[in-house]
Amino acid sequence: MSSIYASFARTPEPPYYAVIFTSHRSEGDRGYGQMAERMVRLAAKQPGFLGVESVRGADGLGITVSYWTSEEAIAGWKAHLEHQPAQEAGKRVWYAHYELRVAKVERAYGKTCTPAHDAAKIEIQVDDLSGPEIAELLTEHLRSLAEVSPPESRHALNLNELRKPGIAFWSAWQGHALVGCGALKELTPEHGEIKSMRTAQAHLRKGVASQVLEHLISEAKRRGYHRLSLETGSAPYFEPAHRLYHKFGFRMCPPFNGYVEDPNSVFMSREL
Repeated sequence: MSSIYASFARTPEPPYYAVIFTSHRSEGDRGYGQMAERMVRLAAKQPGFLGVESVRGADGLGITVSYWTSEEAIAGWKAHLEHQPAQEAGKRVWYAHYELRVAKVERAYGKTCTPAHDAAKIEIQVDDLSGPEIAELLTEHLRSLAEVSPPESRHALNLNELRKPGIAFWSAWQGHALVGCGALKELTPEHGEIKSMRTAQAHLRKGVASQVLEHLISEAKRRGYHRLSLETGSAPYFEPAHRLYHKFGFRMCPPFNGYVEDPNSVFMSREL
């Protein structure tokens, strides 16, 4: 079972409402992954939204539970002008079968990690790139690359470029600390590119990059991509990244998607 939104939703004390959406996907992505990420970011901005939890298995069966303060908030989201086309596309294209149920949560309880485990746990979540923490991390990312690569060999994306359609972005958190990030760019319906892999300086060599990369690979598989590729630098500074990508099955490849041969670049790819 692959995780789409990897963390538990943080809900208040009951009562509140849950919208339970169970579905079986049709074959192929056909724009589903991009639209799903867009809808999560949009829902998170709606009045009354509390959180979302979602998983989908390799057989296409998935369940998404979104949490809301009231039935009015749920009705407002259903009627949202940008949500309605996604609903219609789901009926026509993306879902072979689905069921939607609305429930009122009267009681809630669970088990949380011990403090030691909780401090070590990394949560990876969809990020709308609006927070100051992610802006600071990406600024650090671009600044570091500028120190080791000439301008013509830098292909990292800035905040505005990461907000363009076709790019999904995730941030990794340890408690309230931002520890890393990564992005997935759709090149074709069958080919994705990894972008903006970065670990915060204070959290290097703690397994953050491995968890983010594993999440991106899982998401690429969920979308139905056949291949996942990336570009990184060739200088000694990038050797830890080379080892990480080799560990996850990436191998050297020719330039792709408009890149050209460059002694300062290394191109890698793997089949999914």
